[in-house]
Amino acid sequence: MPIGNLTSQLFANIYLNELDHFVKDYLQVKCYVRYMDDFVILDTDKTKLFKLRDLIREFLNEKLNLKLHPKKSEYFPIKKGIDFLGYTVFWNYITLRKSTVKRFKKRLKKDWRKTKDEEKLEILDKSFIS
Repeated sequence: MPIGNLTSQLFANIYLNELDHFVKDYLQVKCYVRYMDDFVILDTDKTKLFKLRDLIREFLNEKLNLKLHPKKSEYFPIKKGIDFLGYTVFWNYITLRKSTVKRFKKRLKKDWRKTKDEEKLEILDKSFIS
């Protein structure tokens, strides 16, 4: 199923509903946010976060046959910002992720060049018609 497909988003929400209930109801996590297959847990106790990760990893493996991405389950101080859904979220402001900005600029240049070339072709076509 294509990643950007709306049904894959719907199925992610339905399938991971069990994870939401496990984290919120069973583990009693207060600061938990999930969007599709990305989620963030905030806590002041680093040891607790390590335990939560292990419990979630076990739950996903046994109940949903899923695995956490080894490089994307990170621990870091919130003052560095949270990299989530293309943004870096800080305590009192949000910025776009640097890679998102780079990709946007690259696509914008490509589209701009393409538009300019098409405009040039239209001008040439008009000059040959008259």
